[in-house]
Amino acid sequence: MNKTFSLFILLAIICTKQTIAQQNDTIPEYKYRPKIGLVLSGGGAKGMAHIGALKVIEELGIKPDYITGTSMGSIMGGLYAAGYKANELDSIIKEINWDNMLSDNIPLTKVVPEEKYYYKRFLFQFDLTKKGPVLPTGVVRGQGIAEEMNYLTWHMAGINDFDDYPIPFRCVASDLISGEPYVFKSGSLSTAMRSSMAIPSAFSPVLLDSMLLVDGGVLNNLPIKTCRQMGADIIIAVNVGIQGTPKVEDFKSIGDVLMGAAMIRSNYESKKSTEFVDIMIEPNLAAYSAASFFNGTEIIELGEIAARKKYIELSGLAEFMKQFPQRPECKIETNPQKLYIEDIKVEGLKRIKKQFVLGKFGLEKGHAYTKEEIKNGLHLLIGTRYIETVNYDLETGENGAILILKPQEAFPSKYNFSVHYDNVYKASAIFNIAMRNYIIRGSSYKFTGEISEYPQISTEYIDYLGSKQKTGDYIRAHWEVSPIPYIDEDGGEEIGNFKQSTTVLEAGFLFSPNVKRIIRAGAFYKRHQSKSASGIMDMLIDDVKKMGTQLWGFNLNYNKNSLNDHFFPTKGTLFDANFEYPIHIESIYEGSQESRDIMADYIDSPNDNYLKLSISFKHYIPLNKKINISYMASIGGATEDMGYTQYFYFGGLSSVKRYQDIPFIGMTAKEISAQQFLMGGINLRYEIMNNLYMGLRGNVIDYKTHYDKVSFAEFNTFGSKDVIYAGGICFSYQSILGPIEVGYGRNSLHTDNRWYFTAGFPF
Repeated sequence: MNKTFSLFILLAIICTKQTIAQQNDTIPEYKYRPKIGLVLSGGGAKGMAHIGALKVIEELGIKPDYITGTSMGSIMGGLYAAGYKANELDSIIKEINWDNMLSDNIPLTKVVPEEKYYYKRFLFQFDLTKKGPVLPTGVVRGQGIAEEMNYLTWHMAGINDFDDYPIPFRCVASDLISGEPYVFKSGSLSTAMRSSMAIPSAFSPVLLDSMLLVDGGVLNNLPIKTCRQMGADIIIAVNVGIQGTPKVEDFKSIGDVLMGAAMIRSNYESKKSTEFVDIMIEPNLAAYSAASFFNGTEIIELGEIAARKKYIELSGLAEFMKQFPQRPECKIETNPQKLYIEDIKVEGLKRIKKQFVLGKFGLEKGHAYTKEEIKNGLHLLIGTRYIETVNYDLETGENGAILILKPQEAFPSKYNFSVHYDNVYKASAIFNIAMRNYIIRGSSYKFTGEISEYPQISTEYIDYLGSKQKTGDYIRAHWEVSPIPYIDEDGGEEIGNFKQSTTVLEAGFLFSPNVKRIIRAGAFYKRHQSKSASGIMDMLIDDVKKMGTQLWGFNLNYNKNSLNDHFFPTKGTLFDANFEYPIHIESIYEGSQESRDIMADYIDSPNDNYLKLSISFKHYIPLNKKINISYMASIGGATEDMGYTQYFYFGGLSSVKRYQDIPFIGMTAKEISAQQFLMGGINLRYEIMNNLYMGLRGNVIDYKTHYDKVSFAEFNTFGSKDVIYAGGICFSYQSILGPIEVGYGRNSLHTDNRWYFTAGFPF
């Protein structure tokens, strides 16, 4: 039956009932006001079109008595039911940072120092069980969405029954356990909305009581019957999901096929229930997908266009409703600027202690906090890496809100994997095993290995003392095999190389006062050993089996890292100061005496005791949204002449950096070495388009490698032959596989070109 015709029949029946009531003295003298129900479908990003439809509905003065929604329709409908107006929803959608909203990423600044290096550095991450790695339940766990939904529903704290909202509300989720739809009628609105839009495989399910909830669109994408059951006489539905029969071209990817298969039952049910709809609004969103979150303005406009196509029916309904007493409007303040927290509770902990959670959260009861301050506290908890996500509920206390934190503890053991390629060390596979709070409560163990022509291994164990986890002891080790090139200074060509293995063992104590700083003090053992050579070196030392040095000593390191990203930071500072004091050095050699005399400078150390130090500083400044500038300065040296194996090595990009390396554009990795240096650099980076960057880089270094006594007062003057200037250009792309970089550079030492290519997350 034509929906417009059926609506007019309904209105006529209602009018007839009222006329009879007025003529019959036995019927009370009041007019029956029909109830209007608004049904909003799921559709991912296409659900933003609901806002456009709401603008027209609001413009005509139509006030829904009930709202039901699924998935994105539950978010738009839930917020509208909670008191937001269409123009407010429009502003919210356009101001949201969708990159953050649709990810679990937190700023690197919130990650504890000992975890910064490993955070978001791998392509795949799995929970590591006794049976092996286990795939995650979703690509996104929903931390960003939960944070935004919690904030937008602050003003509903203490209102548990959805019938008590300014507009009574229902939303639908699907229970994986029972295989049945679950209709939210009460509880946390943010949890209800998050559950209803948990698209299978894209977002992790929500565990609620004994249910495991996913997107309601799987079973009921257009909850018309639910709205009827609430008491609606007239139904206005906005359908942004599949309209009509799907076409072959609608299934272009594996995601489309999986979603289509999951929605078969829902589409069938939606078709059957549309006969109960009186006004159907169906925006033409063929040009957009469920992931088109960055096209909010266009999608909202299409929703408004579709609603205006139903303007006659909608305006007719609005005019008809004027003859009835109007439902009093419930005015409620939305978006409070601060939330006063009367008390803080923690629920659901298994392995970590409540005191640890409250300490890392950093907020205290008896204070009012902004959205950003509460978000900061949540991110600090996740930054410990003991916690995967943190949701929270609000209850009404005597003087404010009771904040109930619900942290989801991270699985204690994780397996991470990624691949990498560069034109120095070639292709490699990188794997990592991380065990947190697993061996001993408060401990952290990591093992990382790189399988390649030049392999490397790193491992670290930290045992924190006390519930605040600011002090602890540590043991770490590193082993690598790297080529050390022998470069012709005039032509810049490689004429030979050493293949050197490096082993470093270190143990001591650490202190981490906050998420930016860490201090380590301890003892170390180092071994540098070369077993083979190539090129011109073969002719000189072909009878050498091994050579190098090993040493023991003490070290002190201070590190400050306030960068907001690993690979493409836009602001923050990186400062590192490292001090080493060897107490004993031994030579390693096996071969002929003749070759030993040739390699004496490489094998023997002139002094057993000296203080070696290196200090580096780098700072990033955003000039605007597209342009970023960074500058750096670094100094290094020793109080006495060091052995060759203790020199600093320069060259290459940071993505190919190995132990003792200092990146320097215009040179290949380890192209020059020095036992004292003064270096500076600048980098101007421009974002050409989303995630694609162009960088102009420049470096200068003043170094000297041959002298009897080292003194920082004896640095060469700039302009001497020991000063090298270099520059280059790099194009970088932040891909799902990791950063991809192509670069070119030159230096003043020689005329040879230096080309760079790296792809994937580096070791």
